[in-house]
Amino acid sequence: MNTLFFRKKLLSWYDSHKRDLPWRILPTPYNVWISEIILQQTRINQGFNYYNRFVEMYPDIASLASSSEENVLKMWQGLGYYTRARNLHFASKQILNNFNGIFPDRFEEIKKLKGVGEYTAAAIASIAFNETVAAIDGNVYRVLSRIFDIDIPINSGEGRKKFKELANQLIDPIKPGDFNQALMEFGALQCIPVNPDCTICPFQSTCIAFRNQTIKYVPVKIKGPKVRERYFNYLAIEQNHSILFHKRIDQDIWKNLYDFPLIESNHPVNLDELILSETWKLFFSNGNVSISEISEEIIHLLSHQRIHARFYHILSEPFEKITSRYILIDKKDIFDLPVPKIIEKYLLKMNFIN
Repeated sequence: MNTLFFRKKLLSWYDSHKRDLPWRILPTPYNVWISEIILQQTRINQGFNYYNRFVEMYPDIASLASSSEENVLKMWQGLGYYTRARNLHFASKQILNNFNGIFPDRFEEIKKLKGVGEYTAAAIASIAFNETVAAIDGNVYRVLSRIFDIDIPINSGEGRKKFKELANQLIDPIKPGDFNQALMEFGALQCIPVNPDCTICPFQSTCIAFRNQTIKYVPVKIKGPKVRERYFNYLAIEQNHSILFHKRIDQDIWKNLYDFPLIESNHPVNLDELILSETWKLFFSNGNVSISEISEEIIHLLSHQRIHARFYHILSEPFEKITSRYILIDKKDIFDLPVPKIIEKYLLKMNFIN
């Protein structure tokens, strides 16, 4: 396919179909960075409101860097993949300390920021600084694999190299930011994963996969690791007007967020088995406990994990002492804590705030 023809067709489509998004209206390096981090693993319709709230709370690098990590995590609550928020906060301090508070303006420098990979650095560099470097996300892989009918796995070393070379050959050197956004937008709106409407596609006559009737077979991806099954038995312990919480500090999901005392098992367990656990004995060795409610099992899906959660709402007498890993929080303050979505839903369901 002629490169100039491809650019012209794509940019013409983009001019007519691009969505009005706040970070496109004011594409400062900071705004583009925040949007790209939020939109990793998050759909635009979900991330849109988070973006608006985030930049309202933290309008610039200095305000983000001066905030506490706990407050940043609270703003992020519900988006999941909380490492993104921790890295974002860390990177804001990097910019202050290593770049005098000015966002780095070259692809190779942007890549040095924590949590910023090849794609995100390319998106920022091209959109905010007009650097000619291709930004390749899942949408781009799909569009290029179909138009050129490439069946090399996109998550293989050979595939990543092939698509990077192709995207950098195609990119418009005059409007690299618009080109990158156009290619991603085309994949998000037109060349969608399942049953794209090829009858209105501007590339129909030149799309090799359409001609070969292989649209549904590309892109090719090597299967990822097996989903890990985890069983979380939460002790929602209530004392007078307070709830007991636990801060997750280990290298695991939801690091630095708060949840309840947890008994994790590798299979479903009943109450009799829980009572024998060390965690249960830590709190209830003297037997002063009343179980108010046991929830049904709740399934919470993560990228490569399936959490089977069950909540035990327990009314307890005051403890003689609590280890430093646990804190009692007054009911009126519990929604100030950054918590995983599954915990927030349970708190709302139980109406603990009243």
